[in-house]
Amino acid sequence: MTAQSVILPLPSDHARFIVLRLKNLTIEELKEKLGDLFTTRDRLISQYPQAQIKTAVAFGPELWAKLYAQTPTGFQQLDPISGSFHMPVVPADVLIHIAAQRTDICFALSQSFFDGIQDKVEVLDERVCFRNFDGRDLTGFIDGTENPQFPDDRAETALLQNDVGVFADGSFIFAQRYAHNLEKWKKLKVDTQEQVIGRTKLESIELDEDEQPENSHVSRTVVEDNEGEEMAILRHSLPYGDGKGEQGLFFIAYTNDLSIIDNMLLRMFGTSGDGIHDRLLHFVTPMDGAYYFAPSEELLEEVLEG
Repeated sequence: MTAQSVILPLPSDHARFIVLRLKNLTIEELKEKLGDLFTTRDRLISQYPQAQIKTAVAFGPELWAKLYAQTPTGFQQLDPISGSFHMPVVPADVLIHIAAQRTDICFALSQSFFDGIQDKVEVLDERVCFRNFDGRDLTGFIDGTENPQFPDDRAETALLQNDVGVFADGSFIFAQRYAHNLEKWKKLKVDTQEQVIGRTKLESIELDEDEQPENSHVSRTVVEDNEGEEMAILRHSLPYGDGKGEQGLFFIAYTNDLSIIDNMLLRMFGTSGDGIHDRLLHFVTPMDGAYYFAPSEELLEEVLEG
């Protein structure tokens, strides 16, 4: 089995995330349009081999049940959270992750998919994102510092293993857009920002244990197994924004275990049992959130041809 191409490599400089519901689009029409997307992708890869063009297509639980007779264990929709802060859930049918070194190529791939079906689908989001100053979030802090870097480690973190049969080399996805209140954030001094995040701003060094606040972003997003080992996820998050003030982060993570995300969100939003929430939520607001499954290339081909 082969993982879809965007998952394991390091992130490209440009990405476009498409989140939609089918509305009046039939499943057969969806399959045809995904075929158009892949045909355009393969042609552009041949024309621009240096552009690092990669894609992943994933499906929400409800649509996946219509596409395939079996469902991977543990795949169900995310639950909303109402704790210290509210975390909404906006379920969708399809998530398309397009990445390249050129934003025009990301646009061309989106255009090839949407051509002729614009009125048949409900587009919940089409987010144009970019790599920002050496991988920094708009808060100024490096995002994804704890990401596994080596290919084998990334695969072990993101991909379902061979013991799950036909679902091997597939991956679960958590996608959630955050809107940043940068005006409020910029009023904090750098040392206070570092206390909120739990890392130094310039070098991205984690604060010492005796300096690390319990409500820092680092503290609240660490999930450990029964033996105290930190459980990783593979982030491909990128910032978005415009000059008018709509700015934030499209958070997207690939994992082979959605319970890691479940636990991380409970800790962030203050419902894990200790009464502590992530202080970063005073400055960033979740606008949506949902779970998806990205099958392997082989299983995706089988689904689209079925």
